Order: sequence, then C-alpha cells, then structure tokens
Amino acid sequence: MQQERNKDDEEAIEKITVVGSNIRGAQAAGRLPVTILDSDDIINTGAVTGDELLRSIPQVGDISFNNERSIGGVNDARGDVASINLRGIGTGNTLTLLNGRRLVLHPGTQTENFVPVTTVNSNTLPVTGLRRLEVLRDGASALYGTDAVAGVVNYVLKKEVTQTQLNLSAGNAEGTSMQQYLASGSTGVFFNDNKSHLSLSFAYYTRDEIGANERSYSASEDRRFNDRIPEAFVGDTQLDNRSLSSPWAIYDGENIGRFHIRPESMGDCFQTLSDGVCAAEGSIPRDMRYDSAQDQSMTSAIDRVNLFAYYTHSLAPNLELFGEALYYEALSKRRREQNANLTAQRFTISEDAAYNPFGETVTLRNIRPMDVDPRRIEVEDSSYRLLGGIKGYSEQWEWESALLYSRADTLDTGYNRIHVSALQEAINSTNIEEAYNPFIGGNPDNLNNGTSVYNSAEVIAGLTEDITRDSTSELAQWDFKLSNPVLTSWYAGDIGIAAGVEYRYEAYADDRHYLLDGSSPFYDQVTGELMTNSDVLGSSFTPDSEGSRNVFSAYTELLVPLHETIDMQLALRYERFNDVGSVTKPKVALSWLPMDWLQLRASYSGGFRAPNLPQVVEESVSRTNSRTDPVIDDRYSITEIRGGNSKLTPEDDEIYNVGFAITPFDNFLITVDRWTIEQENVVGILNSQTHLLYDSLLRSQGSSNPAVIRNDDLEVVYVNNQYDNLEVREISGTDISINYEVNSEAFGLFNFSLNAAHLRKFMQTPDPISAIVLEAQENGNPAVPIDIPVVGAGDLRQMDGNPKWRSFARLDWDLGNWGAGIRVNYVDDFYETSVTTSDGDMMPIDSWITTDIYLDYYFNQESLDGLSLRIGARNLADKNPPIADESFGYFSDVHSNRGRYTYATLSWAF
Repeated sequence: MQQERNKDDEEAIEKITVVGSNIRGAQAAGRLPVTILDSDDIINTGAVTGDELLRSIPQVGDISFNNERSIGGVNDARGDVASINLRGIGTGNTLTLLNGRRLVLHPGTQTENFVPVTTVNSNTLPVTGLRRLEVLRDGASALYGTDAVAGVVNYVLKKEVTQTQLNLSAGNAEGTSMQQYLASGSTGVFFNDNKSHLSLSFAYYTRDEIGANERSYSASEDRRFNDRIPEAFVGDTQLDNRSLSSPWAIYDGENIGRFHIRPESMGDCFQTLSDGVCAAEGSIPRDMRYDSAQDQSMTSAIDRVNLFAYYTHSLAPNLELFGEALYYEALSKRRREQNANLTAQRFTISEDAAYNPFGETVTLRNIRPMDVDPRRIEVEDSSYRLLGGIKGYSEQWEWESALLYSRADTLDTGYNRIHVSALQEAINSTNIEEAYNPFIGGNPDNLNNGTSVYNSAEVIAGLTEDITRDSTSELAQWDFKLSNPVLTSWYAGDIGIAAGVEYRYEAYADDRHYLLDGSSPFYDQVTGELMTNSDVLGSSFTPDSEGSRNVFSAYTELLVPLHETIDMQLALRYERFNDVGSVTKPKVALSWLPMDWLQLRASYSGGFRAPNLPQVVEESVSRTNSRTDPVIDDRYSITEIRGGNSKLTPEDDEIYNVGFAITPFDNFLITVDRWTIEQENVVGILNSQTHLLYDSLLRSQGSSNPAVIRNDDLEVVYVNNQYDNLEVREISGTDISINYEVNSEAFGLFNFSLNAAHLRKFMQTPDPISAIVLEAQENGNPAVPIDIPVVGAGDLRQMDGNPKWRSFARLDWDLGNWGAGIRVNYVDDFYETSVTTSDGDMMPIDSWITTDIYLDYYFNQESLDGLSLRIGARNLADKNPPIADESFGYFSDVHSNRGRYTYATLSWAF
C-alpha cells in the first residue's frame, strides 16, 4: 500500500500544470524563465496583502494602482486596489490567472501616460490562501491570449486541503496610528465515501489609516526646504505644491481688477471686511497658499474579507467534476481636503448679493470653502467568481472543460461634496439669512490651512451632496482543452501536444452621479453661460460609459524533442475580437542541455494587447491638470477633453528571450535571462503639455495648434485629444537569480536566494509632434523652453519609477524548533521628470535599501503540537522612502510609507 501511495503522489505531481505550457506533466516550465514562490516562500516575504507580495518580486515594476495615490479623485480607481505590472512596461501588459484561468478586471480605471488602463486587483486573493505564485517572465500571447506581453502571473490557491490551519497576525507601522490585523484559515473534508472533497479558506484583514501629517515627508505640500532635497533644488518653487485655491479666495472685480482676501493684520488692504479680514489687490502671495497635508489620509483604513471554496467529485476512476467559488469584499475609508473650484467653474457674483460689499459685479476666480468640512471617501469593492467543470483521463490523454462567470463591483462615494449651482445660488442670495458669505477668508493664525469663521450650518447643509461612481466589470468564459505528453514518439523521444478553444464575454460599465455625467450641467446663473458639464465643485465632467466584447480563441501547442539534449516548444493562437479585429500569434522556444549542469534556452513569441474597453468606448472625458503654458508664461489648471477611439487596433509585439541555467554542484543554481520586447501601435495619447509646447512653437512661426483652444486673453480654454495607436516602443533587460541550499545536521538548513532585474533599455519612439518639439528644444528655440519636458517620449529608463536595478536577496535558516530569515530589498535610483533646473536637469530620486527579519519557533509539546510563532520586522532600520515631488512626498508606486513595521503571527495546524 505504501508503494501505491507513493506512485499516486508522483502521478499527482506530474499532473500539475505550471504556467508556461498547457501540456500537463511535460515539465515545460523548466525550458522557460519562470519564478515560483511556494507557500513557505510567500509566508517568508512577510506580506499580508497582494500589493506587498508583488512588491517582493523585482520583475514586477511600479504599482500605479495603489492605496496612496490621490491625484485623480473620483476619476481614479480608489479603494482597496493594487495593480500588476510585470517588467514595468505598463499596467495591462500582464495576464493574470487564477488556477490557470483569467481573472475579472477591476472595474475602476486609471490613467497611465494619460490613457485609461485596467488591471486585475491583486488584493482580491488572500495571500495566506495561496499554494504557490507562478510568474512566467516571457511573452505568452500564443499560449494564453491578449495581455500576456510581459508575461503571466498565475495564482494557485490551496485546493486539496486535508488539515485545518488557523493564523492570527498583528502589526504596527512605527510612528503612525496604523495597526494591522489578519485572521485566516483553511480546512478540508472528504465525504460521500471519499468520492467528494471540499476545501475552504478564509481571510479577514483590517488596518487603520495613516494620516499625511504622520510622516515628515508628507506633512506639507511645500518641500522646497526639506533636508533631503538635493542641493541644486533647495528652494525651487517647483517643489511648492501648495495651492492658489485657498480659503483666502481670489476674485476679479469689474472695475477693481484682481484682488484677494487676507487677514487685516497683514496690511495693504483697500477695503476692510468683517471679522478681521480685508481685501487686497492682486493674487495671494506664496506664503498664503493652501497646504492640504493636514486634511488628508495618506493610507486608507481597510476592512477586507476573502473566501474561497474548491470542490471535486469523482464520477468514475478517470472522470471528475470540479468547481470553485471565490468571494471578496472590502470597505476603504479615507479623509480628503474640501475641493476648490475648477477653472471652468469660475462664476459671477452679482452686485446685489447679500455679502458683496464692493458695489459691483465680481467673478469668483479661486476658492476653497473650508467652513464646509473635509470630504469623506468610502469605496465598497466586491467580486465573486463561480466555476464549474469536468475533466477526464484516457490513457495519456487528459481533457477538461469549464464554465466561468465572474463579476466585480465598485461603489465609490464622496461624502460632503459641494454642489456648484447650489453654492452660486447661496452666494448670490439677497436674503442675508439664506446667503453664503465667500469673503470670510481662512485662519489668520494658520494662513495655509483651515478657517476661523464659518457660515451657518443651515446654509452649508444646503450646499452638499454625496457623489457616487458605480462601476462594474464582468467576465464569462467557456473553454475546452486537451493535452497528451506522449502523442507519439520518434527518434528523439516523446512528442507532447495541447489544444483548446475558448469563448469569453467581457463587459464594463461606469455609472456616474447625475451631477458628474452631464445630466445637470453648470450654468453661470448671472450670465446664463454654460460653464461645464460637471456640477460638482472640483471634479471634471465624465459621461457614463459602457461596452462589451466577445472573443473567440483557438490554440495549439507542441513539445518536440529534437535530440536527447534539445527540446522545442511550438505554439500558435488565433484570437478574434468582435470590435477590434483578429490576430494570430506564434511562439517557439528551445532548450539545450549540452551538459548535466548547463541549460541554454531561447524563445521568440509574437504578442498582442487588445485596446481595453474604456479606450474604445469613452466619449468626451474632461480632465483638468496643472500645465505650464509657454505662450503666456504661466502655470495654471488646463482642461483636456479626451475621447475613445473605435478605430484602435491591437498592439503588435515581438518578445525575445535568451538565457542559461547553471548547476555547478548540488543545490546550487544560477540563471541569467536576457529579454527584449518590441511594441508597435502602442495605444497612447499626446500629452497636453506637449500640445502646449507645439502650440507655442507654431505661434512663434505665425500659426497655431488647432488642438489648443484659447480665449481672447490667450488663456487655454481646453485641449482636444484622442487615444490613438502611436509609435514603436522597445524595452529590454536582464534577469539574474542565484539559489543555494546547504543542509547541515549540526547547523541546520540554510537557503540563500538572490533575484535581480536589470532594465537595460526603455525607449519610446517620439510621435511626429513630440519629435518636432524635441528637435526645437535641442536647437535652443526659446518658444519651447528646455525646462518644460516632453513627457512620455524618448529614453524612459530611470524616469519616474523605471530604475535600472531592482533586487531581492534572502537567507533563511531552520534548525529543530527554530527558524529565522533576513531579506534585503533594493530599488535603484531614477529621476523625476516633473522637476528640472533651468538647464533641463531632472531631480534625482535616491536608491533605497530596506532590510526585513523574522524569527520562528515551532512548539512540539503534546498539548501545543502544530503551534508556531513568528515575530518579525519589515524595514528594520525604519528608512523613509526617497523624497520626491509626488503625492505625499514619495513615489508610492515604487516605494513604501510603512517605515519600520513590526508584527507577530501565531499559526496552528491540526
């Protein structure tokens, strides 16, 4: 019986499919660059969220969907979401699977290079419920379809669980109020005469927020004199991100001209107002700008639940039913400052308004009504996945078919938002009891934050609305696949085959509040002029959108031995989209073992990425960003109207990989893989800043850029733009890994590993307009100042989160009841393109090294058998992230704000 059990175990192991091949039991992953983290590896990272787990893999680039991002407000994907970006070439270029099948996309979108991108939410899956995480670091569109340009991430959850395990973890981010807790577990049971098995796992996670004022680098938006700013940039006003939109409001009088509100004690007043404030000529000085840091959460508070079930039932010795169910729910809460008005929301105050003391009509230019309390943001995320299938075996053939349906929902609610029409109506009221006074100013004792005078609560109550964004994404899929590792044999060995067909339906819908989607535009109630289609203070207009597509796929794969030392993988996939056309892509990979200790491998694959649904169906999306206008030599908020493009075609990619693996002696492995990705027809959009530079250049030559619409004062009213298939992009790099294991009876088991990713090239060929502007800058043309960068074109390596090197080294030790480990994480330096000297030199962002440690003890007393305790610390030296001119003072998609995080985990298996 023992021999039979061992044989069964071996067969079960052989049937495992590792990402990289659809042929079961063929061990194709050994021919390809695949990183596998088993459950122990995952636990040893110390990660408790999907975001933290991915950041421990150097080949995963910047995580642009993250909890600390705050620049886009309701138009961003907010809440409990983290993106997946293998190689750092862009969100949406990595295919993400769960147990070998696609995951539904998170319904929220976000912009990268100013086009909307979508992602699978890595926080959907419980870290402690993973059996392993597989990362294929090679193009795989021929095997898995669209999005697999940079590679594939496959989450494998625990299925055939036979024991019960419970885990409790608690931790604290030093120097902050953030406490973090995780309770998780799994169990499994056989029943129905052992023909049926059910595995269950759960995780509950909760954490407190971190306020922006709890870290020195995020406590102020003015970083000019931060002691970590490079010397060449100390005092540079580009690092002062405090806002002109302040409670010290700015106005344009019909005859007075521009003026602002200030404390009377500052002097230079031309008219005294009530409560110690006055009106003074001109705009507010720099030291009166609004600093939002005191009113913001930097990291949201989160409550999250993950549930997973896997069921199998044996119908016959070679026939099995299987099913899986997944449920995820999260609630995210954060605080944000009260909004200010957009440029398009500058409205008129009548001469007879109750609180207008100037005897003439004035235009409200900039105001932040601080007596209306800060906003509260709550985001409810949920998703579920249901899958049922049947699989069978017949001699060497294995076949499988399954139906899958998955849906994700996000409800983003902004509480205490200001209704612009209601605000203008209250300001223009002639009844002093019902009117809102916009001339109260801020707090004389703190010029940069808060207010000391408030309008009545009754008036304020009539100004606010709760603004929602309800988004949904769906995935339905049917597939049939079969494989045989021994289709036939020839002179060099067994030829394996896999083939399959797949049909899937994808859908996306985004329903905005009626004050945001254009249903209730904002008209200036005095002039009757249409100002903007958004009637929410500080938020751009975005129409509702929805779209769907149907995709049919067929693929085949062969594993062919060419010699007893040479194997070849061939794959071909056809994929037809009902909206953007069809593609056929091949892949060929070779593996040569000239010696027992040396493997040489190479691959070529054709890749593709279909435009995502928002890029195709979005219409007239309005976004406002601060831009430098060289025509009038000013920096101000400029509206850009972006549009989807139904004529977009799939991006066309070629991926090359060549490498080797050396095992000079037992338990010692070195791998080196060099990769190149060439992309054509990359979906993008010309940056509005480049449009402004091009307009300035053309105006210096007697013409203008038709995409830039200006008023009579030459201020930009808006920029017209559209998503398009742009030019060529080439990215290349090298992956290096070292693994060494030493087992000593006296000193224990030592396991050392190093994983490093080197980015050798990241070149975006400039589009025709960018190329013209770049040439003019190189020639010193004053119409296009060199200190205004052309973003998103040219050499992007070391720019804004694309460091040359990322690496991760670890040493783990086990002896008897004890275990310990140490990890060193390294992120190389890079440059921030948004901050430059007058000569065009960009601000450097320093390299960052952090160290993590842990200590384990396994209890073996009879009453405590199966119990283990771990204590650990991440970022042991409590190193701050490198200072940057970004939200909260650092690059949140590359670095972490946790500081020293200490934790304890108690586990019990029985």
